[in-house]
Amino acid sequence: MKKRYEIPTAVYALIYDENKILLQKRNHTGIEDGAFDLATSGHVEAGETYVDAIVRELREELGIQVLPEDIEFSNTIHSKYHDDGLVYNNVYFKIKRYRGTPAVMEPSKNAGLEWFDLQTLPDNLIADRRLGIENDLKHQAFSEFGWA
Repeated sequence: MKKRYEIPTAVYALIYDENKILLQKRNHTGIEDGAFDLATSGHVEAGETYVDAIVRELREELGIQVLPEDIEFSNTIHSKYHDDGLVYNNVYFKIKRYRGTPAVMEPSKNAGLEWFDLQTLPDNLIADRRLGIENDLKHQAFSEFGWA
């Protein structure tokens, strides 16, 4: 029998305010430091559902409370990163409502939060995160990144 495909999964939060999206600037992570990323992202831990993971990450990284009913699936990107060959299943969720004010809760990884107009996203936004936003705006549920 062939070995089954094993792939890590990460969840990402799309937090909008009308025509703006909340982004963070990566800091001291060793991966894409100085680039902009979605305000919240993180790995799904063993025994966790995707929704449990995004709720936990939003609380840990931004200090906001989100109920499962305030989360809406957006899209999935099957990503392959050429510099290290890692393959990920990246799952994006729209956050419809939250309680609290987003704040940097992990300053060792996050150099700050900023709202960006969807028409003028920063040039140094991580490429597959940009694709996740584009997919959401186009209502495209699935895409692949980095395989070509």
